[in-house]
Amino acid sequence: MASADYGLLILRITLFAVMGFHGTQKLFGWWDGGGLDRAEKFFASQGFRPPRMMALIAGATETTGALLVGAGAGSVLAVAMLTGVLANVAAIHLRNGLDSRKHGFELELALLAAVAAIGFCGPGALSLDHLLALPHGAPWGPLAVAAGVLAGLVVVTTRTPVGERPAAAPAKVPSHRP
Repeated sequence: MASADYGLLILRITLFAVMGFHGTQKLFGWWDGGGLDRAEKFFASQGFRPPRMMALIAGATETTGALLVGAGAGSVLAVAMLTGVLANVAAIHLRNGLDSRKHGFELELALLAAVAAIGFCGPGALSLDHLLALPHGAPWGPLAVAAGVLAGLVVVTTRTPVGERPAAAPAKVPSHRP
């Protein structure tokens, strides 16, 4: 076993933790995430339609992709899933620049690079894919990266433009009439 296998394991476990964290925040409200209700509001504010379904898809994709990449199982599928989500999120934050303090895309770029590295290199010898002799690495991994980027960018283009988004409903003012 090469030292690169240990490096890939560390990378996979890190992606499992970060992407699983974000996915379970959306799906279950874990880690003070607010669950689907809060995710739906965020997705609506970003122009995704229908927002609840898109929040559910994003949370399920992040959580499932995290589990798969962490185990090194179905790595080609996991890479496509996570690349799609991260390309989508990075594209949304692109207008803010790189700086995360300004809601930039630096975290998404780093995560996207980590997922792409697993796609190009494969999950390593310390993975279920290796143990079960499942396809991974070239040419499947790079194809999964390309498919994920394409899918993520297609989803971004389906958002409702900012000027066409419905305004938030006005707050209801309680009546003081008897």
